[in-house]
Amino acid sequence: MTPIQYSALSKLIVDAFDAREEIDKDSKYWNDKSVDLVRAEIKDHYIDDQHFKCVYCDREIVTANKSLWDAEHVISREKAARFMFTPRNLAVSCRDCNIAKGQKEVRTTTRQQFPDESRHYTIVHPHFDNYADHIRWVGDICVPISDKGETTQFVCRLTRFTAQLLGVSGVLDDPGFDRYVGELFKAKTKADAKAALAAVSTYVEDIPQA
Repeated sequence: MTPIQYSALSKLIVDAFDAREEIDKDSKYWNDKSVDLVRAEIKDHYIDDQHFKCVYCDREIVTANKSLWDAEHVISREKAARFMFTPRNLAVSCRDCNIAKGQKEVRTTTRQQFPDESRHYTIVHPHFDNYADHIRWVGDICVPISDKGETTQFVCRLTRFTAQLLGVSGVLDDPGFDRYVGELFKAKTKADAKAALAAVSTYVEDIPQA
């Protein structure tokens, strides 16, 4: 992913914020009217750079209408307002993933400087990780293939797609479901795939409705 390079006017706004004392860096500043230009630039850049795909669920939203996208702070503004405009802390995501992730902590370190390596994050980072190394999709079934993939699946509630496919309310956050899905993904024959799918279906049937 290519980090945003701010226009001259946006850079003035960003630099002014970055120059504040730490105590004066308020996460609520993001919604200030004076930041409208910066927010719009961020969304326009990452919508195009991500090819209209959410960084977490990899689903396409084929529109540049900014109201249908959320500007995503990998490290949430509430956790570290100082990284609010850091280009490699930014992306765009779908509303559902953004809401699910919320203010959850995704760092392995809370050092003052911006964590700038993959190992500093528990989830798949859009700037430091290759998504396909951690998560694969089989239709609407999310298959995590690394610890980061599993954490991202949980944090962003990516099993919601499978739940919808199977007619289950909410999401499927039990590790047992992941195990059955993994067996389905690794199936070498049609018979093995059917057996694994049957196990997934049986598991789902035992989940109480919300």
